[in-house]
Amino acid sequence: MKKTKTVIHPYREELRFHERLEQELSTYPEKTIHTDGSVVVEHVNNPYFLVNDKWNIDFIGEIKQFKMIAENYEHSTKNIHFRIKSITVNLEAKYLWYHELFHAERALITIFVGQCWSVLTKFLNEKHPTLFSLLDLDIDKAEREWLLWLREQNFKTHEIQKHAFHAEVTRKTHLAGYLRLFLSKLLQITDTREEWEKDRWDIRILHNKYGIHYNKSNSAYHLDFTKVENINIRQQIKKYLKLRLLSKQNFTWASAIIDMSFLPNFLSCVTSMEPRWNDLRGLKRSHIERYVQWLHEYTQGNIKQKMHILNVILTKRF
Repeated sequence: MKKTKTVIHPYREELRFHERLEQELSTYPEKTIHTDGSVVVEHVNNPYFLVNDKWNIDFIGEIKQFKMIAENYEHSTKNIHFRIKSITVNLEAKYLWYHELFHAERALITIFVGQCWSVLTKFLNEKHPTLFSLLDLDIDKAEREWLLWLREQNFKTHEIQKHAFHAEVTRKTHLAGYLRLFLSKLLQITDTREEWEKDRWDIRILHNKYGIHYNKSNSAYHLDFTKVENINIRQQIKKYLKLRLLSKQNFTWASAIIDMSFLPNFLSCVTSMEPRWNDLRGLKRSHIERYVQWLHEYTQGNIKQKMHILNVILTKRF
């Protein structure tokens, strides 16, 4: 099918942005995984994901890496629809879901099942029908508008949950947090900055640019630093892990993933005690003891796991 271009915005740089999305959506990567673990990627020139406003699971199931998953898919929802009135915003949404499917490798159930996407589509069509780009939205203002609109539609926006360091905490529901999550993901995947500068690293990019090795049969491609809320400490952790990965001395991508699996909880505990801290230079025994108290319950007697986490914390001050 011949691709047509719709010119909506006068600024050349923004047209280039959407043209880049169109080009990427005009192909898709098909992976062949061999018995020895090696992976061969072929880029198929097929604009299915660009020209169609309805993606069907049967088509996706014909792509090699999704065949087995699609065969075991048992849900009644077989299509995902793109019905946003703004053509360029609809394109951005397709690009995000395309990325979730082929690069983030989300489960098909995550993509095809759930009400969040359809609710967000309705919100955008009602409140922002002529929006040129989702990236033009002020995230804080848009979220306030989103939460108000959800309440008007009788959706629950907050719920009470138990927290590791507090008796209970009131948090936004998954639907209430969906707009910010969606916009944040779009910003991340369209971010053209150097990978080290981003708050979410992709090992495939780091491997291609810096030769950092990883297990290609493992789908743990990303390190997400956004869970470290303190910006200064986040930057220090990123700098530390960058130096360790580049040194390639007894520190691997898997090691970085392990570190980031516990650091957010540890830092959450510390910052709850020291909300004004911008580094960990003042870390004392009392802070460690407080964390150990929580860790004891979390690990449920797993001494090996507990000692590994404590060893890392005691030797790193970032």
